[in-house]
Amino acid sequence: MSLLRTHGWRLPLLAGGVLMAMGGRMHPDADAEGSLVEELAAMTADERWVPGHLLIVAGTVLLAGGLWAARSADAWPRARQAVTWAAIAFSAYAVETVFHAAAAADHDQLEHGELGPIALTHVVLSSFLYPISGAALVFLALTLIRTEIGLRRVVPVLALVAGTLHMLSVPSTLLFPDADVSWMFLGAGVGMALWAIATGLVGASRRRAAVRDDRLVAA
Repeated sequence: MSLLRTHGWRLPLLAGGVLMAMGGRMHPDADAEGSLVEELAAMTADERWVPGHLLIVAGTVLLAGGLWAARSADAWPRARQAVTWAAIAFSAYAVETVFHAAAAADHDQLEHGELGPIALTHVVLSSFLYPISGAALVFLALTLIRTEIGLRRVVPVLALVAGTLHMLSVPSTLLFPDADVSWMFLGAGVGMALWAIATGLVGASRRRAAVRDDRLVAA
């Protein structure tokens, strides 16, 4: 039970990363030259939209759960604030992923050039939850890079890159509608999934970091 309490947070991160990677591979493409409504209409017509996004929903929920579990287990004692903000942000972002997946229900309206209520909710939520969750992930990554040691200091670089792309992806789409920013969404999704998987595998250097802190205090 002690082992599960200490390291159990790694399992939902690992599983969440795998599901996010699987869902990301199923994401349909869209013509970058079309409007936002036209792109959504094209993508929601693809039979892969719903199953792929349901995997992303499940992966995001597990990722948020893993962050809450890591906070509860005090996995990163020198990054408590960053973990808390990331857990809150990704819990909110998980709600957006549900509307993202459900936007397929508005496909007929999208085909007629109109944003239905579910698709509109997805667009509105994504416009601020992507930047917030991306910024929270960047904050966590920078904190872990500063406080972790060894390989566990390298793994958060994936989160730093993914969080930056995630934070800028939706604003870039809204500000530059004619630009092809699909690579930003792809990079964010892949990077986030890889970070979650890698973190689930390598864990946290909690004990060694605590020992190092005690030595610094004693000195």
